[in-house]
Amino acid sequence: MTFTLASYLQGLGTMTQITLQDHLEKLSSLPRDDRRVAFFDLDGTLISGYSIVGLSQEVIKHATRKGQLVKARGLVRDTLRQRHSGGGGNYQKLVKRLSRALTGVPEDTLLELGRSAYRNNLERRLYREAIQLVESHRARGDHLVLVTAASRYQAEPIAKTLGLDEICCTRLEVIDGKFTGKAIAPLCYGEGKALAARRVARKYNSSLKHCWFYTDSSADLPLLRQVGMPVAVNPSSSLSDAALGKGWPVLHFSSRGRPGTEGVLRTVATGQAIASAATLAGLGQRLGIKRLSGRSLITRLIGDVGAAAAGLDFEVEGLGNLRQDQACIYVFNHQSLLDGMVLAHLLGDNIVALCKREMADKPFIGRLLKQVDTIFVDRQERDQGEVLGQARAALDSGRSLVIAPEGTRSTLGDIQPFKHGAFYLSRKAGVPIVPIVLHNVKDALPKGSLFVRPATIRISVLPAIWPGESGSIRQSCAQLEERYIQLLRQSQPASLPQSRSA
Repeated sequence: MTFTLASYLQGLGTMTQITLQDHLEKLSSLPRDDRRVAFFDLDGTLISGYSIVGLSQEVIKHATRKGQLVKARGLVRDTLRQRHSGGGGNYQKLVKRLSRALTGVPEDTLLELGRSAYRNNLERRLYREAIQLVESHRARGDHLVLVTAASRYQAEPIAKTLGLDEICCTRLEVIDGKFTGKAIAPLCYGEGKALAARRVARKYNSSLKHCWFYTDSSADLPLLRQVGMPVAVNPSSSLSDAALGKGWPVLHFSSRGRPGTEGVLRTVATGQAIASAATLAGLGQRLGIKRLSGRSLITRLIGDVGAAAAGLDFEVEGLGNLRQDQACIYVFNHQSLLDGMVLAHLLGDNIVALCKREMADKPFIGRLLKQVDTIFVDRQERDQGEVLGQARAALDSGRSLVIAPEGTRSTLGDIQPFKHGAFYLSRKAGVPIVPIVLHNVKDALPKGSLFVRPATIRISVLPAIWPGESGSIRQSCAQLEERYIQLLRQSQPASLPQSRSA
């Protein structure tokens, strides 16, 4: 049976605004079809806001460094207009101005600026729901195509992160490795986007009637009207009206973008809890008042008061695996700057964390970390003897260590390679490793975001691993890394696979 818009809406009545979960369940019921293509718009659909704003900011910085202040000022003006209006005319004007500003610039330079835009701006704006949506289509065997008015230099890092098969985008003219200042017509915008999608459908021996298209913009109506399965995502008011009139499904993503009043207030309250802990720690240290500067008080303020202010609830599986009878080494996967708050809430105060040395110089946070005896690690230092000595002393005193074996966190929460330090300490000190799996702290505060969002944090505490149980240190490390990967895949079957990261 051919899957059609009518069959999709069957059972939903006249209500076309649906939840992502309902949509994913519909997708899971589809038979595999190697002719089907899922097209995704970029701005407002896969990410919140406009990718050209992030790229323009990098171009502005580049132009300023080169002394091209007139170009920089013009780009600032048009970027701000695009941010506030989002109109199609403004978009095309900004593309032309951006193209002219790039005249004579090597293409390699813009490739690097695009990567910088991704790191500094775009990666934190990827909708978590969009990642789930992409993965659900991948599971059905659909071809995954980004079709966007953005340039390759904005779109490519995001397409790579999501593992998309192909990019249709606006092209800027390059001759002899340098930009000429012209955009190649037609832009991948409006009718131009529909033309690009038809070419891709033919490539996969398909037709647009077999295809999906997800977008937020009424500028994409030419393509929406031609695909068999149009879906409006975070639609503009004009697209919302069109979707209602046509009976198209409507999805709303809210995991990224500007927070509402509640989100701002929660962020302020969370910051106040951290600032209060820092103030008390500093006051107690200066005055010698142990009851103010004690680890227990600071931990309660951060772990309990801070978590409550942030709107965090907790679901913990394997709580009985937390060891209270002896010192151990807790290892966790690093997802967010809120990881410390979550672990403080979970573990209490009889712990010592290992943290990168750069954090020691952060306002407020650095003072707090020093007050609770944090061990700072210089990752560039080859001789870690002093760090290992401090860690052994903490274990010998009966306190447990908390270590993120990845050393850094990824954008999407996928597992990074585990380092061996925790396993080495476990062998040397004769204490067990207790793995803690953080499933979704990134939903409360994604990497690069400034605003906290309420969330139910899911945590799994695995049974202790005693020294020598799993072979060599290298084997133990690799096995535990794989265990984390599998657990996260099982708990979030629609999330981005761990092997594909930016």
